[in-house]
Amino acid sequence: MKKSLLPVFLLSAGLFSACTMTGPGNLKVHEALLYGGAQERIVWVYGSLTGGTAGSLKLGGQTVELRPQVEDTVATPGSLSVDGKATYRQPTAAITAPLNVTRRSNGSFEVVSPGGLSAVYYTDGQTWSKLSGLNGTVGASAVGGLQSAGQLTAEEAGVLSRALLGQGPLAVGVLADVPGADAPLTVEPTPTEYRRTALYVLPKVATVAADLPPSAGILKPAPSPSAPLPTGARVNFTELASGTQSGVTEATVTVATTPAAAATLYAQAYSRQTGAPTAPDPGGATLVGVFLGQRSTGGYGVTVTGASASGGTLTLVAQVRAPKPGGITTQAITSPWTIVRVEGQYQNVQVVDEAGQPLR
Repeated sequence: MKKSLLPVFLLSAGLFSACTMTGPGNLKVHEALLYGGAQERIVWVYGSLTGGTAGSLKLGGQTVELRPQVEDTVATPGSLSVDGKATYRQPTAAITAPLNVTRRSNGSFEVVSPGGLSAVYYTDGQTWSKLSGLNGTVGASAVGGLQSAGQLTAEEAGVLSRALLGQGPLAVGVLADVPGADAPLTVEPTPTEYRRTALYVLPKVATVAADLPPSAGILKPAPSPSAPLPTGARVNFTELASGTQSGVTEATVTVATTPAAAATLYAQAYSRQTGAPTAPDPGGATLVGVFLGQRSTGGYGVTVTGASASGGTLTLVAQVRAPKPGGITTQAITSPWTIVRVEGQYQNVQVVDEAGQPLR
């Protein structure tokens, strides 16, 4: 009888040893739960590894391997990689939108919220602002990003802020409480700290703009048609507007030299938005709309960086932006575009990328 028990005892001891978690010292777990335009739970794991090389723990009932952090856009100082990635990720539940935001051309915002928010942030795709209120007509002040949002550390707020830039105008509401559908993850061994921050990402925030004056965007008088530009000459241009929600589904370049054509161009650009501005009169200049066509997520954009004329043909150089692999993007179909005003009138217009290849 004793003989038969010994192998069983040894096997049991081996299984127990294999299931022991070699978690890091001073284990901390921080979550950012994104809702709305981005449906993702992002988890940072912090701590010191035994021997400095590797460890493991159970996260949400799943055994994961911990190692020194990898290079990634959402990696933060002091965090560890989880199964070879900078963070542990899961989808979040769908929730009812807790806010709606409209930006006005004078810099104020109209906010509608039933409650449940502690703060609202806004980005135009390049800079961040924090709104001064949670309902009604409110102002905004410039901030560096999602600093002080929920329980995010400064580093976590920084990487999320940078990840959401370049995706067009969007608002981020900080939920006072995490939705009950996304319970805290079970963690073994028990962490010394567990932080949770819930954010609602509202993409496609519309701007209700005032009419642009006829002279908007003109840097100096347009050249006379009787005095054509020299071959290969640089041409002054000004960006009039840009966005991510046009009604154009294919890569397209639209040229407008008359008020009627300009109105059609603006209708294309703003077809999915309310409160579209009135198109300016070209006034002897040329308006060019550069449309990337439909994209499956946020993170795409286009900016004109140069213009030149040769033999009556206008060439625009455009920089196209795309989301980085593994980055955080709004999960909504987008159609990025930009409209520029170029001195002089042109019918032949081509757009190339920074390598000189036709824009796709």
